[in-house]
Amino acid sequence: MSESAFTAPGEWLKGNLHLHTTSSDGAVEPQEAVALYQGAGYDFLAITDHNVIVDPDELDDLGMTLLSGVEYGVPTAELGQTVHTVAIGATHCPPDPGTGVTQDWITTIAESCEFCFVAHPSWSSLTYRDIVDLQGIHGLEVYNTVCHHGIGRGTSEVQWDDCLARGREFVAVAVDDAHHKFEDRFYGRIMLKSPDRSREAIYAALKAGQFYATTGPTIESIEFEDDVIRIESSPCVEFFAVCPQAGRGQTNWREGEFGKVMTSCELHLAPESRPVRIVVVDEQGRRAWTNPWYGGE
Repeated sequence: MSESAFTAPGEWLKGNLHLHTTSSDGAVEPQEAVALYQGAGYDFLAITDHNVIVDPDELDDLGMTLLSGVEYGVPTAELGQTVHTVAIGATHCPPDPGTGVTQDWITTIAESCEFCFVAHPSWSSLTYRDIVDLQGIHGLEVYNTVCHHGIGRGTSEVQWDDCLARGREFVAVAVDDAHHKFEDRFYGRIMLKSPDRSREAIYAALKAGQFYATTGPTIESIEFEDDVIRIESSPCVEFFAVCPQAGRGQTNWREGEFGKVMTSCELHLAPESRPVRIVVVDEQGRRAWTNPWYGGE
């Protein structure tokens, strides 16, 4: 995580990077999806139907920035499931490389897009071994609304931390993956810091990790000073500095600040607690996750 996500000039933009429509297996037309998210106050949106690209230039953006995207089911994971992969900014659907090798698929996908991540690792029963060595992806989904509301497996912090602990500097997004067949809209999203609302600026901010994932809480600021982290947020009850290394990290509970609603918190880390990512939790149990910080920034 770059501190510039919280200190650089620009504005916070609210966006969803995973969404389905009637162009594949969703229940609403692409234009209706745009209207729904515009009505909910989103600034940018990617329609990512299965194996087909919906051209955003053929839609009325209603004042939002629309990104192209597509989702693929890439063979094959350790437990037999496909490695679902979302390609943002894709200009075309690449051909099947014909090898059946996961990395060959990811390579062709990454070459066709701006930002690439693994979808719903928990829902897909992926292990870190399915993800950690993939070259060409930027990260994974830490939260997926349709998977959480549909089968209770929408959170993938374990897979994320397993990869971070092994040296992969992955970012993580929260998404809806809405198919519009039950309550699956307007929960998982990212807040992205961008100098403007152009597609190019959004792609650059995504690749720089200048965003955080959330299901509700907002993170107003993060300050690092040596081994002290100062956090300001919307009202929350839990603040975590999560380190994927064994037995490391810090919480507001350990600092003696527990059981009350706060909008700021100071956490003190051991020097070896790197990388570290921040998690805040509000009274409703909704979470926000920063991307990892490695120190020295």
